[in-house]
Amino acid sequence: MTWKKIALAGCSDPRKAEEQQFLQELIRLLQGMDLEVVCGKCIWGGTAEEKAAELMCFFADPDMDYIFDITGGDLANEVLGRLDYETIRGSRAVFAGYSDLTVVLNAILAKTGRETVNWQIRNLLYEHAEEEQVYFREKILADRLGTDELAVRFVRGTAMRGIIAGGNIRCLLKLAGTPYFPDMNGKILLLESMSGGPARMKTSLVQLRQMGVFDQVSGVLLGTFTQMDRDGLKPTVAEMLAELLPEHVPLALTPYIGHGRDARAIAIGRMADLEA
Repeated sequence: MTWKKIALAGCSDPRKAEEQQFLQELIRLLQGMDLEVVCGKCIWGGTAEEKAAELMCFFADPDMDYIFDITGGDLANEVLGRLDYETIRGSRAVFAGYSDLTVVLNAILAKTGRETVNWQIRNLLYEHAEEEQVYFREKILADRLGTDELAVRFVRGTAMRGIIAGGNIRCLLKLAGTPYFPDMNGKILLLESMSGGPARMKTSLVQLRQMGVFDQVSGVLLGTFTQMDRDGLKPTVAEMLAELLPEHVPLALTPYIGHGRDARAIAIGRMADLEA
């Protein structure tokens, strides 16, 4: 008897054909956890209409528990105008993904108020596989996501409280000026990035400031900035924000949200209390 039913979806750039063996290994691993796995065809490509229709089939399935998007890249925002948000609002399925899927995570929050999960299921087979698999079973599938595992460190202030919104900074800004950008009033803004140096980070942060986001949020939580961290680039994103954030807005860091293969999950749309 299966424990839960999950789907593997593809809303962003198609995975490469040579990754089919990796996908089969992932499916075998998940089935070994007593999960019923449905694999979407659009992982390997499809039109915007096909990707949106497949995703809605998963949301409409009354037995579906989780939908894990295993893609990334640039194209996820093309599905947003083709989704049925009332069906998503009434679905029991929880959507999970990261990076480019930031657009879907936050569109669901903006249009339905529902929680989603910022995390990549491919981590179950990478170099931190054993600990990620334990975390997956005990925290994600058991709906016991919290912030205790994030090793949060404050660099300004000592506490922040609010609903989590955001994710990948580049992809979040693709929602600017659209109906899919979440209301940031009182939110904790989560930001992370894989690529980009100081100039790209600064221009994105300045855009958020010009949009008035920093005047609305209750705090900013920074995940990892892979290229910046790897190359030791300065100024850091935290140092940039020290100049751009209003003085009363708390700022904290976590090494466990982002593109790291030991990353933890965080629930977008869920209330969080963070303390030093």
